[in-house]
Amino acid sequence: MNKFPLIVAGCVMLALASPGSGADNAVLYWNEQALNATRLSRTPPPLAAIRLASVHAAIFDVVSSVTHTHAPWLSREPAPEGIDLDAAIAGAAYTALKGAWAEAVNARNFETALTQALATIPDGPAETEGVAWGRKVAELVLAKRAQAGLDRPLAESFSSEKMGEWRETPPQFRPALLPHVKNVTPFVMKSPDQFRAPPPPALDSKQCADELAEIARIGARDGSDRTEYQTLAAPFWSDDLGTATPPGHWNVIAQDLARRQGLSTPESARLFALLNFACADAGICVWDTKFHYRTWRPETALRDEAYKAINPHVVSHPEFIPLMQSPPFPSYISGHSGFSAAASRLLERYFGTDDIEFTTTSDGLPGAVRTFKKLSEARDEIGMSRLWGGIHVMADNVQGQACGVKIADWVFDNALQPVKP
Repeated sequence: MNKFPLIVAGCVMLALASPGSGADNAVLYWNEQALNATRLSRTPPPLAAIRLASVHAAIFDVVSSVTHTHAPWLSREPAPEGIDLDAAIAGAAYTALKGAWAEAVNARNFETALTQALATIPDGPAETEGVAWGRKVAELVLAKRAQAGLDRPLAESFSSEKMGEWRETPPQFRPALLPHVKNVTPFVMKSPDQFRAPPPPALDSKQCADELAEIARIGARDGSDRTEYQTLAAPFWSDDLGTATPPGHWNVIAQDLARRQGLSTPESARLFALLNFACADAGICVWDTKFHYRTWRPETALRDEAYKAINPHVVSHPEFIPLMQSPPFPSYISGHSGFSAAASRLLERYFGTDDIEFTTTSDGLPGAVRTFKKLSEARDEIGMSRLWGGIHVMADNVQGQACGVKIADWVFDNALQPVKP
Protein backbone atom coordinates (compact mmCIF):
# COMPACT_ATOMS: atom_id res chain seq x y z
CA MET A 1 0.00 0.00 0.00
CA ASN A 2 1.50 3.33 -1.02
CA LYS A 3 -0.69 6.42 -1.02
CA PHE A 4 2.04 8.97 -0.39
CA PRO A 5 3.65 11.51 -0.71
CA LEU A 6 1.61 13.39 1.85
CA ILE A 7 1.17 17.12 2.31
CA VAL A 8 1.28 18.39 5.88
CA ALA A 9 -2.23 19.08 7.05
CA GLY A 10 -1.70 20.93 10.29
CA CYS A 11 -1.61 19.70 13.83
CA VAL A 12 -2.63 16.28 14.96
CA MET A 13 -6.39 16.20 15.54
CA LEU A 14 -7.08 15.65 19.22
CA ALA A 15 -10.83 16.33 19.24
CA LEU A 16 -12.81 13.13 19.47
CA ALA A 17 -15.68 12.63 17.05
CA SER A 18 -18.24 9.85 17.12
CA PRO A 19 -17.48 6.96 14.74
CA GLY A 20 -20.41 7.89 12.54
CA SER A 21 -19.43 11.52 12.07
CA GLY A 22 -17.23 11.03 9.02
CA ALA A 23 -14.14 12.41 10.79
CA ASP A 24 -13.33 9.06 12.38
CA ASN A 25 -14.05 5.44 11.65
CA ALA A 26 -14.79 3.00 14.47
CA VAL A 27 -11.15 1.93 14.84
CA LEU A 28 -9.93 5.48 15.40
CA TYR A 29 -12.78 6.20 17.79
CA TRP A 30 -11.94 3.23 19.99
CA ASN A 31 -8.22 3.86 19.73
CA GLU A 32 -8.85 7.26 21.29
CA GLN A 33 -10.73 5.59 24.14
CA ALA A 34 -7.72 3.34 24.74
CA LEU A 35 -5.36 6.31 24.74
CA ASN A 36 -7.57 8.16 27.23
CA ALA A 37 -7.59 5.08 29.46
CA THR A 38 -3.79 5.04 29.29
CA ARG A 39 -3.62 8.66 30.36
CA LEU A 40 -6.19 8.39 33.13
CA SER A 41 -4.67 5.26 34.62
CA ARG A 42 -1.07 6.53 34.43
CA THR A 43 -0.12 3.25 32.80
CA PRO A 44 3.66 2.69 32.38
CA PRO A 45 4.90 2.37 28.77
CA PRO A 46 5.49 -1.39 28.41
CA LEU A 47 2.16 -2.19 30.06
CA ALA A 48 0.39 0.45 27.95
CA ALA A 49 1.84 -1.08 24.79
CA ILE A 50 0.63 -4.56 25.75
CA ARG A 51 -2.86 -3.30 26.59
CA LEU A 52 -3.14 -1.29 23.39
CA ALA A 53 -2.07 -4.35 21.40
CA SER A 54 -4.68 -6.51 23.12
CA VAL A 55 -7.45 -4.04 22.26
CA HIS A 56 -6.38 -3.85 18.63
CA ALA A 57 -5.95 -7.61 18.35
CA ALA A 58 -9.62 -7.96 19.30
CA ILE A 59 -10.70 -5.22 16.89
CA PHE A 60 -8.71 -6.65 14.00
CA ASP A 61 -9.93 -10.21 14.52
CA VAL A 62 -13.52 -8.93 14.42
CA VAL A 63 -12.82 -7.13 11.14
CA SER A 64 -10.98 -10.15 9.73
CA SER A 65 -13.90 -12.41 10.61
CA VAL A 66 -16.10 -10.24 8.37
CA THR A 67 -13.77 -9.29 5.50
CA HIS A 68 -11.64 -12.47 5.27
CA THR A 69 -8.93 -10.50 3.42
CA HIS A 70 -6.13 -10.97 5.96
CA ALA A 71 -5.20 -13.71 8.39
CA PRO A 72 -6.42 -13.02 11.94
CA TRP A 73 -4.19 -12.79 14.98
CA LEU A 74 -6.13 -15.45 16.92
CA SER A 75 -9.83 -16.06 16.18
CA ARG A 76 -10.48 -17.87 12.90
CA GLU A 77 -14.22 -18.37 13.27
CA PRO A 78 -16.22 -16.42 10.64
CA ALA A 79 -18.64 -13.79 11.87
CA PRO A 80 -22.38 -14.44 11.79
CA GLU A 81 -23.95 -13.19 8.58
CA GLY A 82 -25.56 -9.78 8.57
CA ILE A 83 -23.92 -8.28 11.64
CA ASP A 84 -23.08 -4.58 11.74
CA LEU A 85 -19.28 -4.25 11.61
CA ASP A 86 -19.14 -1.06 13.70
CA ALA A 87 -21.29 -2.71 16.36
CA ALA A 88 -18.99 -5.73 16.40
CA ILE A 89 -15.95 -3.47 16.75
CA ALA A 90 -17.70 -1.65 19.59
CA GLY A 91 -18.43 -4.91 21.39
CA ALA A 92 -14.84 -6.08 20.98
CA ALA A 93 -13.21 -2.80 21.97
CA TYR A 94 -15.49 -2.25 24.97
CA THR A 95 -14.82 -5.76 26.26
CA ALA A 96 -11.07 -5.54 25.70
CA LEU A 97 -10.84 -2.11 27.31
CA LYS A 98 -12.72 -3.28 30.38
CA GLY A 99 -10.54 -6.37 30.59
CA ALA A 100 -7.29 -4.47 30.22
CA TRP A 101 -8.06 -1.50 32.46
CA ALA A 102 -10.62 -3.06 34.84
CA GLU A 103 -8.83 -1.99 38.02
CA ALA A 104 -7.47 1.36 36.83
CA VAL A 105 -10.29 3.18 35.02
CA ASN A 106 -13.91 3.69 36.03
CA ALA A 107 -16.01 1.31 33.93
CA ARG A 108 -18.54 4.11 33.34
CA ASN A 109 -16.03 5.73 30.99
CA PHE A 110 -16.17 2.69 28.72
CA GLU A 111 -19.93 2.37 29.08
CA THR A 112 -20.34 5.97 27.98
CA ALA A 113 -18.08 5.37 25.00
CA LEU A 114 -20.10 2.29 24.06
CA THR A 115 -23.39 4.16 24.30
CA GLN A 116 -22.03 6.93 22.08
CA ALA A 117 -20.72 4.44 19.52
CA LEU A 118 -23.97 2.49 19.32
CA ALA A 119 -26.08 5.64 19.08
CA THR A 120 -25.08 5.99 15.42
CA ILE A 121 -26.09 2.41 14.57
CA PRO A 122 -29.75 1.49 13.86
CA ASP A 123 -31.32 -0.70 16.53
CA GLY A 124 -32.01 -4.27 15.52
CA PRO A 125 -30.49 -7.73 15.18
CA ALA A 126 -27.49 -6.50 13.15
CA GLU A 127 -26.46 -4.27 16.01
CA THR A 128 -27.29 -6.67 18.83
CA GLU A 129 -25.63 -9.68 17.23
CA GLY A 130 -22.67 -7.55 16.18
CA VAL A 131 -21.99 -6.43 19.74
CA ALA A 132 -22.32 -10.01 21.00
CA TRP A 133 -19.91 -11.26 18.36
CA GLY A 134 -17.37 -8.57 19.20
CA ARG A 135 -17.53 -9.49 22.87
CA LYS A 136 -16.98 -13.15 22.06
CA VAL A 137 -13.88 -12.40 20.00
CA ALA A 138 -12.46 -10.04 22.63
CA GLU A 139 -12.96 -12.63 25.36
CA LEU A 140 -10.88 -15.09 23.33
CA VAL A 141 -8.11 -12.52 22.99
CA LEU A 142 -8.21 -11.65 26.69
CA ALA A 143 -8.10 -15.33 27.65
CA LYS A 144 -5.07 -15.84 25.41
CA ARG A 145 -3.23 -12.85 26.85
CA ALA A 146 -4.11 -13.93 30.39
CA GLN A 147 -1.71 -16.83 29.81
CA ALA A 148 1.14 -14.53 28.67
CA GLY A 149 2.68 -14.04 32.12
CA LEU A 150 1.79 -10.42 32.79
CA ASP A 151 0.25 -11.45 36.10
CA ARG A 152 3.43 -13.12 37.36
CA PRO A 153 5.60 -10.40 38.97
CA LEU A 154 9.13 -11.13 40.15
CA ALA A 155 9.90 -10.91 43.85
CA GLU A 156 13.67 -10.43 43.52
CA SER A 157 15.48 -7.11 43.92
CA PHE A 158 17.38 -5.73 40.95
CA SER A 159 19.22 -2.88 42.67
CA SER A 160 22.95 -3.47 43.06
CA GLU A 161 25.97 -1.63 44.43
CA LYS A 162 28.23 -3.52 42.03
CA MET A 163 30.15 -1.31 39.62
CA GLY A 164 28.30 -0.94 36.32
CA GLU A 165 25.03 -2.50 37.52
CA TRP A 166 21.76 -0.67 37.90
CA ARG A 167 20.84 0.80 41.25
CA GLU A 168 17.93 2.95 42.37
CA THR A 169 18.36 6.65 41.54
CA PRO A 170 17.42 9.88 43.34
CA PRO A 171 15.29 11.63 44.27
CA GLN A 172 12.73 8.89 44.90
CA PHE A 173 14.96 5.79 44.74
CA ARG A 174 12.13 3.78 43.18
CA PRO A 175 12.49 -0.01 42.84
CA ALA A 176 12.69 -1.60 39.41
CA LEU A 177 9.48 -1.13 37.42
CA LEU A 178 7.77 -4.19 35.90
CA PRO A 179 10.88 -6.40 35.55
CA HIS A 180 8.65 -9.40 34.81
CA VAL A 181 7.70 -7.89 31.45
CA LYS A 182 10.96 -9.47 30.25
CA ASN A 183 9.24 -12.86 30.54
CA VAL A 184 5.89 -11.97 28.95
CA THR A 185 4.88 -13.90 25.83
CA PRO A 186 5.11 -11.58 22.79
CA PHE A 187 2.32 -10.99 20.29
CA VAL A 188 4.32 -11.86 17.17
CA MET A 189 7.96 -12.45 18.15
CA LYS A 190 8.92 -16.04 18.86
CA SER A 191 10.34 -15.22 22.29
CA PRO A 192 11.24 -12.17 24.42
CA ASP A 193 14.95 -12.61 23.63
CA GLN A 194 14.57 -13.11 19.87
CA PHE A 195 15.99 -9.64 19.16
CA ARG A 196 17.89 -9.07 22.41
CA ALA A 197 20.55 -6.38 21.92
CA PRO A 198 24.23 -7.34 21.96
CA PRO A 199 26.20 -6.62 25.16
CA PRO A 200 26.71 -2.94 26.02
CA PRO A 201 30.16 -1.33 25.65
CA ALA A 202 32.69 -2.76 28.10
CA LEU A 203 32.80 -0.97 31.43
CA ASP A 204 36.52 -0.20 30.99
CA SER A 205 36.27 0.91 27.35
CA LYS A 206 37.00 4.33 25.93
CA GLN A 207 33.61 4.21 24.19
CA CYS A 208 31.91 3.96 27.56
CA ALA A 209 33.90 6.92 28.88
CA ASP A 210 33.32 9.01 25.76
CA GLU A 211 29.56 8.40 25.83
CA LEU A 212 29.37 9.40 29.49
CA ALA A 213 31.39 12.54 28.76
CA GLU A 214 28.82 13.44 26.11
CA ILE A 215 26.01 13.16 28.66
CA ALA A 216 27.94 15.27 31.16
CA ARG A 217 28.16 17.91 28.41
CA ILE A 218 24.63 17.84 26.96
CA GLY A 219 22.45 16.12 29.57
CA ALA A 220 23.00 18.09 32.79
CA ARG A 221 20.12 19.97 34.34
CA ASP A 222 22.24 23.12 34.74
CA GLY A 223 25.00 24.57 32.57
CA SER A 224 24.54 22.09 29.76
CA ASP A 225 25.63 22.55 26.16
CA ARG A 226 22.12 22.34 24.65
CA THR A 227 20.03 24.59 22.47
CA GLU A 228 16.61 25.69 23.68
CA TYR A 229 15.01 23.40 21.09
CA GLN A 230 16.98 20.45 22.45
CA THR A 231 16.13 21.31 26.04
CA LEU A 232 12.41 21.44 25.23
CA ALA A 233 12.65 18.15 23.33
CA ALA A 234 13.04 16.33 26.66
CA PRO A 235 9.59 17.26 28.04
CA PHE A 236 8.02 17.20 24.57
CA TRP A 237 8.95 13.53 24.16
CA SER A 238 8.95 12.59 27.85
CA ASP A 239 5.66 10.67 27.45
CA ASP A 240 5.73 9.92 31.16
CA LEU A 241 2.98 8.64 33.45
CA GLY A 242 -0.29 10.47 32.82
CA THR A 243 0.38 10.83 29.08
CA ALA A 244 -0.38 8.53 26.17
CA THR A 245 3.16 7.09 26.75
CA PRO A 246 5.71 6.52 23.93
CA PRO A 247 3.66 3.86 22.10
CA GLY A 248 0.52 5.94 22.61
CA HIS A 249 2.23 9.04 21.19
CA TRP A 250 2.86 7.08 18.00
CA ASN A 251 -0.79 6.01 17.99
CA VAL A 252 -1.72 9.70 18.02
CA ILE A 253 0.58 10.28 15.05
CA ALA A 254 -0.87 7.27 13.24
CA GLN A 255 -4.41 8.54 13.84
CA ASP A 256 -3.53 11.74 12.02
CA LEU A 257 -2.01 9.82 9.10
CA ALA A 258 -5.02 7.49 8.90
CA ARG A 259 -7.43 10.45 8.81
CA ARG A 260 -5.44 12.33 6.21
CA GLN A 261 -5.28 9.26 3.97
CA GLY A 262 -8.94 8.42 4.51
CA LEU A 263 -8.18 4.83 5.51
CA SER A 264 -11.19 2.56 5.59
CA THR A 265 -12.24 0.71 8.71
CA PRO A 266 -10.51 -2.55 7.63
CA GLU A 267 -7.35 -0.67 6.61
CA SER A 268 -7.27 1.17 9.94
CA ALA A 269 -7.85 -2.05 11.87
CA ARG A 270 -4.84 -3.69 10.25
CA LEU A 271 -2.62 -0.61 10.61
CA PHE A 272 -3.30 -0.18 14.32
CA ALA A 273 -3.03 -3.87 15.09
CA LEU A 274 0.37 -4.10 13.38
CA LEU A 275 1.54 -0.83 14.95
CA ASN A 276 0.63 -1.92 18.45
CA PHE A 277 1.95 -5.47 18.02
CA ALA A 278 5.29 -3.91 17.05
CA CYS A 279 5.27 -1.56 20.03
CA ALA A 280 4.21 -4.27 22.49
CA ASP A 281 6.87 -6.69 21.29
CA ALA A 282 9.43 -3.87 21.31
CA GLY A 283 8.57 -3.21 24.96
CA ILE A 284 9.00 -6.89 25.81
CA CYS A 285 12.31 -7.05 23.93
CA VAL A 286 13.59 -3.87 25.56
CA TRP A 287 12.67 -5.10 29.03
CA ASP A 288 14.34 -8.44 28.28
CA THR A 289 17.52 -6.60 27.30
CA LYS A 290 17.35 -4.17 30.23
CA PHE A 291 17.05 -6.85 32.87
CA HIS A 292 19.49 -9.21 31.18
CA TYR A 293 22.38 -6.71 31.30
CA ARG A 294 21.10 -4.52 34.20
CA THR A 295 23.23 -1.50 33.24
CA TRP A 296 23.47 1.52 35.52
CA ARG A 297 22.12 4.93 34.57
CA PRO A 298 24.49 7.67 33.33
CA GLU A 299 24.01 9.72 36.49
CA THR A 300 25.13 6.78 38.64
CA ALA A 301 28.25 6.25 36.55
CA LEU A 302 29.14 9.93 36.39
CA ARG A 303 28.84 10.41 40.14
CA ASP A 304 30.79 7.29 41.12
CA GLU A 305 34.38 8.48 41.63
CA ALA A 306 35.54 4.91 42.21
CA TYR A 307 34.71 4.18 38.57
CA LYS A 308 38.02 5.81 37.54
CA ALA A 309 39.87 2.87 39.06
CA ILE A 310 38.25 0.62 36.45
CA ASN A 311 38.20 3.02 33.52
CA PRO A 312 41.02 5.59 33.45
CA HIS A 313 39.31 7.42 30.56
CA VAL A 314 36.36 8.41 32.75
CA VAL A 315 36.02 11.93 34.16
CA SER A 316 33.81 11.92 37.26
CA HIS A 317 31.09 14.50 37.84
CA PRO A 318 29.97 13.90 41.46
CA GLU A 319 27.48 16.79 41.33
CA PHE A 320 25.85 15.73 38.05
CA ILE A 321 22.04 15.99 37.98
CA PRO A 322 20.25 14.99 34.74
CA LEU A 323 17.71 17.27 33.09
CA MET A 324 15.11 14.50 33.37
CA GLN A 325 14.51 12.20 36.30
CA SER A 326 15.96 8.77 35.56
CA PRO A 327 13.24 6.11 35.17
CA PRO A 328 13.32 3.19 37.63
CA PHE A 329 14.85 0.49 35.45
CA PRO A 330 18.22 -0.27 33.83
CA SER A 331 19.62 2.06 31.18
CA TYR A 332 20.62 -0.27 28.34
CA ILE A 333 18.66 -0.17 26.03
CA SER A 334 16.42 2.88 25.65
CA GLY A 335 12.73 2.01 25.78
CA HIS A 336 11.62 5.16 23.98
CA SER A 337 14.14 4.52 21.21
CA GLY A 338 12.86 0.96 20.88
CA PHE A 339 9.19 1.95 20.84
CA SER A 340 9.78 4.81 18.41
CA ALA A 341 11.93 2.83 16.00
CA ALA A 342 9.38 0.03 15.97
CA ALA A 343 6.49 2.43 15.38
CA SER A 344 8.15 4.62 12.77
CA ARG A 345 9.49 1.61 10.86
CA LEU A 346 6.07 -0.09 10.94
CA LEU A 347 4.41 3.04 9.57
CA GLU A 348 7.09 3.24 6.89
CA ARG A 349 6.45 -0.36 5.88
CA TYR A 350 2.67 0.08 5.89
CA PHE A 351 2.63 3.26 3.81
CA GLY A 352 5.61 2.31 1.67
CA THR A 353 7.80 5.34 2.38
CA ASP A 354 9.69 7.17 5.08
CA ASP A 355 8.98 10.49 3.34
CA ILE A 356 5.90 11.40 5.33
CA GLU A 357 5.61 14.97 6.55
CA PHE A 358 3.59 15.35 9.72
CA THR A 359 3.02 17.57 12.73
CA THR A 360 2.47 16.33 16.25
CA THR A 361 1.66 17.72 19.67
CA SER A 362 2.70 16.56 23.13
CA ASP A 363 0.86 15.55 26.29
CA GLY A 364 3.99 16.46 28.26
CA LEU A 365 4.39 19.95 26.78
CA PRO A 366 0.85 21.22 26.03
CA GLY A 367 0.61 23.82 23.29
CA ALA A 368 3.88 22.87 21.64
CA VAL A 369 3.96 21.41 18.12
CA ARG A 370 6.77 19.90 16.07
CA THR A 371 6.84 19.14 12.36
CA PHE A 372 8.97 16.52 10.61
CA LYS A 373 9.55 15.75 6.95
CA LYS A 374 10.27 12.06 7.56
CA LEU A 375 9.17 9.47 10.08
CA SER A 376 12.84 8.73 10.78
CA GLU A 377 13.50 12.38 11.66
CA ALA A 378 11.07 12.10 14.55
CA ARG A 379 12.55 8.76 15.59
CA ASP A 380 16.06 10.24 15.67
CA GLU A 381 14.99 13.31 17.62
CA ILE A 382 13.22 11.13 20.15
CA GLY A 383 16.36 9.07 20.65
CA MET A 384 18.47 12.16 21.17
CA SER A 385 15.90 13.64 23.56
CA ARG A 386 16.85 10.94 26.05
CA LEU A 387 20.50 12.00 25.80
CA TRP A 388 19.61 15.68 26.11
CA GLY A 389 17.58 14.63 29.15
CA GLY A 390 20.67 13.02 30.66
CA ILE A 391 19.11 9.60 31.22
CA HIS A 392 20.68 7.55 28.39
CA VAL A 393 23.98 7.24 26.55
CA MET A 394 24.32 6.82 22.79
CA ALA A 395 24.68 3.02 22.90
CA ASP A 396 21.30 2.81 24.66
CA ASN A 397 19.73 4.82 21.85
CA VAL A 398 21.45 3.15 18.90
CA GLN A 399 20.80 -0.40 20.05
CA GLY A 400 17.25 0.45 21.12
CA GLN A 401 16.54 1.71 17.62
CA ALA A 402 18.16 -1.35 16.06
CA CYS A 403 15.91 -3.67 18.06
CA GLY A 404 12.81 -1.64 17.22
CA VAL A 405 13.48 -1.74 13.47
CA LYS A 406 14.06 -5.50 13.51
CA ILE A 407 10.84 -6.08 15.45
CA ALA A 408 8.76 -3.88 13.14
CA ASP A 409 10.05 -5.75 10.11
CA TRP A 410 9.34 -9.08 11.78
CA VAL A 411 5.80 -8.06 12.69
CA PHE A 412 5.01 -6.61 9.28
CA ASP A 413 6.37 -9.68 7.48
CA ASN A 414 4.77 -12.30 9.74
CA ALA A 415 1.47 -11.01 11.12
CA LEU A 416 -1.95 -10.35 9.59
CA GLN A 417 -0.83 -11.37 6.12
CA PRO A 418 -3.12 -11.17 3.06
CA VAL A 419 -5.20 -14.28 2.48
CA LYS A 420 -4.39 -15.91 -0.84
CA PRO A 421 -7.43 -16.29 -3.14
